[in-house]
Amino acid sequence: MKKEVHDTAFMIAYYRAQHEALSKDPYAKLWPKGDLKSWADDFSEKVSEHDELLHCMRNRYFHNVLQDFTEKNEDTLFINLGAGFSMYPYILPKSVCTIEIELPQIVAYKKDAINSFISNGKLPNRNVVHMSGDITDENHHGDIVTFIKAYKKPKTIILIEGVFFFLNKKQIESVLRLCERIQKKDDVLLCVSFDNGVNNTEVFSNLKLYFTDVLDSHENPFTSLPHNFYKTIDGYTLEKRSSSLELGQKLDCFPEDFEEELVLNEYFYTLKKS
Repeated sequence: MKKEVHDTAFMIAYYRAQHEALSKDPYAKLWPKGDLKSWADDFSEKVSEHDELLHCMRNRYFHNVLQDFTEKNEDTLFINLGAGFSMYPYILPKSVCTIEIELPQIVAYKKDAINSFISNGKLPNRNVVHMSGDITDENHHGDIVTFIKAYKKPKTIILIEGVFFFLNKKQIESVLRLCERIQKKDDVLLCVSFDNGVNNTEVFSNLKLYFTDVLDSHENPFTSLPHNFYKTIDGYTLEKRSSSLELGQKLDCFPEDFEEELVLNEYFYTLKKS
């Protein structure tokens, strides 16, 4: 069967499921589809053998951030833009309300699957709202803002994970303006992107070749952003920066002297609404 870009959500869930103790995701295993092991092995051979662990590090990092934030702010609205098959709401306190915004075909598939998992006792019931929408289309931003602001919560935390790579700079800036319209002072915004330094690495060249040749994704901008980009976002202050490799080194998944240029190291940015 021909693979498409949106199918990568299944493979990333497969990664998390292989290392539950590391990823902190006990529910990723609910998303099996076809022979994901063969696909993962193919990606490991053609692109990077380390990507599986790094994606587990990404999930673990935001699992920890979200858990810490919602334990301190129980009456929180968690907004996940481009949620894919992430399962964060189901490990957060019951008091947290989550809004996941995705493209219509993904929402339809995930919503039905989640309802089935809950009915079968495989997943705890949580207050999760699945909203269809294109976050890059500014014509829809007014509707998104109106919908979200109807949920009057004292604290809001937004996560944009695994999205910026697929958007161009103009689209990214538009999405960030959407976040600025949604959030209030001291709310938190979490973003993920590659730093520009990855552009000159062999592993990133391999990734781009894989997306064009295997996934037939010829219009992907393969966007990376310099660290300074996050210091200049209107309405926000950069509070913290980390990365998948940094966390992996702290957990002894990678040696301290491991060279960053050998991996697809994603950076995590925590911003506060000013």
